[in-house]
Amino acid sequence: MRSRMRRNLWLAVAVALLAPASALALGVGDAMPPIAVKKWVANTPVTASTTRGKVVVVEFWATWCPPCRQSIPHLNKLHDEYAKKGVVICGITQEEEATVTNFIKTLPMKYHVGIDAGPTSAVYMKGVGGIPHAFVINRKGKVAWAGHPMDGMDAVIAKLAAEKGGAGASADSETPTESALELSTSADLGTRDLAAALELARKGFDKSGKKDATALGVVARVHYEMGHLPTAVKAAEAALKLATTDDEKTALEAAAAFYKKELERRRDDPAAKF
Repeated sequence: MRSRMRRNLWLAVAVALLAPASALALGVGDAMPPIAVKKWVANTPVTASTTRGKVVVVEFWATWCPPCRQSIPHLNKLHDEYAKKGVVICGITQEEEATVTNFIKTLPMKYHVGIDAGPTSAVYMKGVGGIPHAFVINRKGKVAWAGHPMDGMDAVIAKLAAEKGGAGASADSETPTESALELSTSADLGTRDLAAALELARKGFDKSGKKDATALGVVARVHYEMGHLPTAVKAAEAALKLATTDDEKTALEAAAAFYKKELERRRDDPAAKF
């Protein structure tokens, strides 16, 4: 399983999740819609890859909301207790970034906090009259509970955290390299964060002692996604020199050739117009 993941890692294609078509808010049993925010301002980005097989809490809140502010210490406590047990807590708001970052300076939020441009809230909160409002997603990616985060949510999280199932093993073994690929190539553009992806890709390569060809191949891929074609070529060629298996060599040779071809094509592309 792991060897197949490594062979195909940097060539993987992210598949966007379909939001449920229900007329009102998400109900128990509905599939978890994607979390597509424009920026994560606290903790690491939340992606389909980093939440796969985990229990996910998606809470909608605002700095101006007194009940929301009262819930934050409670959510911090849940994060401390369950983060290492496969529970991901994220708070979503539609406020300005500066407003949220200044607020966090006075009331720290230990969990994942994202700024939503609208799509995520529109899907999750359709038909919901107020905030704070949270959704708890089980390890199989289905809504298990919804309501006020201080009204019975603890028991639900405790029960789900204790259960095994889904893809928990692969999610728990998520590496910086895998996360970098997810952030840089996701089909859902709202979840892409190229700067964070590059940082994670470099971290993954450094963690390998700068000896992992696949990890360096992902560094090359992120540079390609960022439009850094010359750097992508150099990184792919350097990765090829580190390759130890035929699969790695074949994949990296193809990648280097593609980046070179793209570099030449983009220098004078008559089709590059709206």
